[in-house]
Amino acid sequence: MTRHAPQRMPDATLALVVVGLALAGVVFAGSARAFRDAAGGSLPVGVVRSLVHLAAGMLVMGLAMIVDYRRLVRRTVVWPLLLGTCAALVAVLFMPEVANTHRFMRIGGFSIQPSEFAKPVLVLVLAAALVRAGGEIRTRAGLSRPLLLGGLLAGLVLAGRDLGTPALMFGATLALVFAAGARWRDIGGLVGAGSALFALFTWLESYRLERVRDYLAGLSWDVADLRSFPEGLYQLKQAYLALGAGGLWGRGLGSSTQKAFFLPEPDNDFIFAVIGEEAGLLGTLAVLAGFLLLAWRGFAIARHAPDAAGRFVALGATLLLAGQALCHMAVVTGLLPTKGLPLPFLSTGGSSLVASCALAGLLLNVSLHTRRQPADEQETLDA
Repeated sequence: MTRHAPQRMPDATLALVVVGLALAGVVFAGSARAFRDAAGGSLPVGVVRSLVHLAAGMLVMGLAMIVDYRRLVRRTVVWPLLLGTCAALVAVLFMPEVANTHRFMRIGGFSIQPSEFAKPVLVLVLAAALVRAGGEIRTRAGLSRPLLLGGLLAGLVLAGRDLGTPALMFGATLALVFAAGARWRDIGGLVGAGSALFALFTWLESYRLERVRDYLAGLSWDVADLRSFPEGLYQLKQAYLALGAGGLWGRGLGSSTQKAFFLPEPDNDFIFAVIGEEAGLLGTLAVLAGFLLLAWRGFAIARHAPDAAGRFVALGATLLLAGQALCHMAVVTGLLPTKGLPLPFLSTGGSSLVASCALAGLLLNVSLHTRRQPADEQETLDA
């Protein structure tokens, strides 16, 4: 079948939003960790490392954009990516614990978090599996393959005692199988099973259960009287203090006081609070607007994708990026129980930034193609 030539420019709005968020991340994450780095005498090292992470992220985004996504969902690419990611997730279980979890491995002078790279791999694996399932997704047999593949990746991440990332991966998997045509009753059963598993793994870890209890107890406390907050809501209390101190315009870049050993993980899990303190309400609204723009363009790209593979790739990447961002902001503002999830592009950490850029690159990749003529989906099945 003759195929029309793809457009030669990626989605400009999406590209500008991603680059803008990544640059803002260098600024605010650098500001958030400046006090700690200065106290340790390592400020130049921190700045150089952030710039190296940014350069690596932009390089990966470019590669993910220019290699045709139809090639990326072929078995000769998907299976090595899946096996390599699973091997890394297993290997990290034997690494020393960091903050009571097995998430990091050190290679050379860098700390790598394999669970972050499992996200773009999940998108490609699910896209390939759903294209192959086709209309059989409405049967239990057709539904089982993408669920098993997604469950394998999420389960290995969960084995490292990280519950937030597997929950996000499960939500994206559920949305993709629904978009592929799965039946409502199957979706309902999966929601019920997933909720039960989430509750079970929360109950099995005392600190998770305590966080949920503190969150539920905090719903009845007066936000205006932070002194009355229970001790278990210390992180949320400090986030509220940071957001409140910023007011409308913020205290100015580098002027946050909560980052000075008051707010836990100010450059990562609570970077949104530091943005609120230094850039004010307007700064947080700008970040929210950036992710809403990203979601809008991502869903538009999925809608205009030339084939099912492109639609699933774009939808999965959008859900993982926008979903994680909204969860991060919901935690910082007290809408969800405290859970450590980095803010894509803005939180410090090379693995998070590079993986987020890979997802953005996949979105830009699909945007390079138009929907002028249906694509031959059989091409994606070639070995």
